Amino acid sequence: MIEEQTMASGMRVWVARPEGDVPRPAILLLHERYGPVQHSFNMIEKMAAEGYVACFPDGFHRFEGERGPLERSEMRFDPTDADALDDLDETIAYLRTLSYVAGGQVGMAGFCASGRVPLLFAAMRADAAGIAVVHGGIYPRDYDASLKGQGTVAELIPKLSCPMLGIFGENDQLVPLENVARLRDELEDTGKSYRIRVIAGVPHGWLNSTTPDAYRPAEAEDAWHTMVGFFDEVFTGGWDTAEPRRQFIADAAIPFGFGA
Repeated sequence: MIEEQTMASGMRVWVARPEGDVPRPAILLLHERYGPVQHSFNMIEKMAAEGYVACFPDGFHRFEGERGPLERSEMRFDPTDADALDDLDETIAYLRTLSYVAGGQVGMAGFCASGRVPLLFAAMRADAAGIAVVHGGIYPRDYDASLKGQGTVAELIPKLSCPMLGIFGENDQLVPLENVARLRDELEDTGKSYRIRVIAGVPHGWLNSTTPDAYRPAEAEDAWHTMVGFFDEVFTGGWDTAEPRRQFIADAAIPFGFGA
């Protein structure tokens, strides 16, 4: 079951949780550029079935126009970094009032246009146990800082306060493999713990079952299990090591051209 709450700011937050009263870690699964649509509700229900409290806030609650064009990708809305941090702070503060959320255990994943938001949060806050960036986060605009009120991803990487998972597609027309390589190098150079998974042959948005032209069921399950496995490890102390933990996994057919 999904519960909806309205925050003091007017922002709506949706929460799905496992059955039972045992407190569980919480994972924020941030919505794509379409806003709160069926795919996001599917995702938090699926994560709740994995044993986590799952939620997402309406990151577009400041948008004053009709939602239809956003949901159909006919226009876009990009919150500033300051607004995104305010929304996440409010969401996490709310989660920590819930008896079924385990203490301060919070993870975060961003998808598509929200992909850079976990990087922002982990750079500016120390609340996240781990973050995931999935088919987004390192668009050219994220490195160029071409959107008003948003800084460059390159400035965020050195400040990351927790392990990072990145999942990217070989044929993603919006996230070039050159940027995946750059991300990997920046994580290495700044001594961060990370796991990056690059999946062969998939286009942008291959996890979204509501976009049949892009959806790839087998690869979507691969990415999903990679993400859940990462958070399982994070919340059981698997990434709590004195030395950086680094892992880069790309399908053999992808010619990255750099060594381990």
